[in-house]
Amino acid sequence: MKNINLKKSLVALTTSALIAAFAVVVPTTAQAASTCDDQTVLAGKSSKIITFKKCVGTDYQGANYEIRMPKKFNGTLFLYSHGIRNQVLLPIIPGVNPDGVYSRVRNMPDVAPGRTVADQEANALNLLSQGYALAGASPRNQGWAVPEHIEANMNVLEEAKTLFPKINKIVSWGDSLGGHISQAMSEQFGVIDTTANLHMAGSAASQFNYAGDVFWLTKVLFDPTMKGSGYTNRFPNDPDGYKEFLGDVTKSLRVLNALATAIGKNPVAPAWPETATNIPASLKAVPVRSAILLLGLLSGIPTQSQTYDASSGPAGPLETTFGVAISPALAVLENYAAALALGVVSYYDAEIRCGGIVFDNTATDYAARLGDNGDVFAAALSGKTATNGLLAFLNPLNPAAKRVKGDAKAIECINDQSQYNGRITVPTITLSQTADNITPAGYVQSFKNNYSQMVALKKAKPGLLLNIWNKPPDTYTKFTAAGSGIAPNVPTTGTTHYMFTNKQVMAVAKLAAAAAKTGKLPSVKTAKSAFKGDSSIFIDPDFTPALLPQEE
Repeated sequence: MKNINLKKSLVALTTSALIAAFAVVVPTTAQAASTCDDQTVLAGKSSKIITFKKCVGTDYQGANYEIRMPKKFNGTLFLYSHGIRNQVLLPIIPGVNPDGVYSRVRNMPDVAPGRTVADQEANALNLLSQGYALAGASPRNQGWAVPEHIEANMNVLEEAKTLFPKINKIVSWGDSLGGHISQAMSEQFGVIDTTANLHMAGSAASQFNYAGDVFWLTKVLFDPTMKGSGYTNRFPNDPDGYKEFLGDVTKSLRVLNALATAIGKNPVAPAWPETATNIPASLKAVPVRSAILLLGLLSGIPTQSQTYDASSGPAGPLETTFGVAISPALAVLENYAAALALGVVSYYDAEIRCGGIVFDNTATDYAARLGDNGDVFAAALSGKTATNGLLAFLNPLNPAAKRVKGDAKAIECINDQSQYNGRITVPTITLSQTADNITPAGYVQSFKNNYSQMVALKKAKPGLLLNIWNKPPDTYTKFTAAGSGIAPNVPTTGTTHYMFTNKQVMAVAKLAAAAAKTGKLPSVKTAKSAFKGDSSIFIDPDFTPALLPQEE
């Protein structure tokens, strides 16, 4: 469990220092005209000379923006929307804020997607070398800032067209929450010619119910002292709510560390963490890995991860049973780390944004939600008796599993932050991982369903949606001599929320640019040709990933 073997230093948070710094994170609104300068860059192995004009500025809402115009322009501009960023200062959180940048909240724009800053720049220069212009904006306030980011995008488009009137085609693209923003712009405004959404976030209701379930199940099963919701703050820099939030970050990391340690010692029958004080002795006889898997199945966390393929086993006595009985739980735990950490951060952001609790599970029937998965994963769940016992513990009649009552106005507020509904009117492309732990594949299926409904209502044009999938290999788990899974240095393709390769990003860009020019969606044959030789990519109009439990 190399990738989630968290060090104690990760949870030794310097709360007072963070709060002291937190008071200065909100910048003042500034208005500045664009500043442009000519740049020449040597890019790629061949040191190709790329010349372009770079313009930066801040709009009247305080959003920063950047525009890059190549010397030889072909008329098409790519408008990029970045993913969600924290609007408060964060400690070190693996997978979410691994560098522990305490001193600032990032609100500078990006102009292209990529796994790293170097990849983003490489993709940007690649597009510039082909004659495409680039632009991006970042709103003053971060978090689930969909309306703010859309407005910032519209402002930078207006500025770009003012500075460079020869722009005649716009490709809107983004990843994660940026994909949501990209799609929303496409549906709301008649200025976008085609859209490309990379591992697109779901609706606010979907995302925050997913986060809320993960958070609540963690609290009930593993640490009842977590607050989980209802932080006392009702404005961004209230120190009491911020302390509560940091406390939950600390407890989340400790739970994950305890679970990883227990499974590392005994993957067959790992012990429950000491913080699980509400769990009766009868249930603690059930291996905690079964509770982890149940949490994943009830919330929608994928059962394949970057390390565990849910089928392979180490050489030895566990070889035939590991894949069925243990691997799915280990995959959920690995995915769970990022899902929980991001859930805590985004949930706190939502409460700040809307002034109340945005999650309500008072009417959720978790036993019914498990459905056929109880049989499919019977061995990994340690049998029906163990499963029924855990589900009974989650029953709302159990005082130890007190449900969360949401605030109606806050829920309405966060749901109003969703800006797309599937009303597609221009060529639209999605590229998603089948085992994404932050934006699960079910979100794209929900989007596809919404589009079909809009077509049936004649509110959207048919034949304008192409879904491209990035999948993991059939088997890929590697084991140490002792039988432990070996986490790869680079996440396995098709898993996690890791960005796609530069080659895959450029293939999508090429398809989107062609669609913007012709006004037509690329055919399946053309799209497959763009990814020729890439075994991790498949395009199948009949592929139907399961909806998330919250949406079924």
